[in-house]
Amino acid sequence: MGEDGRPDLINRDPNNLNGSLTVAFEDIFGEPDGVHSPDCAYKCGFMCYEGAKSICYKIITVLCTWLYGFCWGCQFAYVTCCYIWMFTPTIRMLKLVCGTCQSIYATCVECCLVPLCSSCGTLFSNIKVTQS
Repeated sequence: MGEDGRPDLINRDPNNLNGSLTVAFEDIFGEPDGVHSPDCAYKCGFMCYEGAKSICYKIITVLCTWLYGFCWGCQFAYVTCCYIWMFTPTIRMLKLVCGTCQSIYATCVECCLVPLCSSCGTLFSNIKVTQS
């Protein structure tokens, strides 16, 4: 986004989200040594590829971008709504409940298990093992 809140029409992928979609003619077609088509055929193939890719992309985007933009906008609005009104409050509630359960469990362990383990430790510390 530009500073004025409008899309940047020069750098349309500033985060390089679709860097892997760069498909130049040379990335698709390559003639190995010893097998070359005539130069005019290779140049014609290049111009047809680039022209078809450019025209088809523009036609498809003119026909579809508004629909995809609308659908993705609705999808992200739904996800945002779920996070704000469902997931975040649920996680917050679980943290509160689990914190209370943790306190109860810690109290039980400190009251019951710690004295028992301490007594057993004292009892067994006086045992001496000798080899005969």
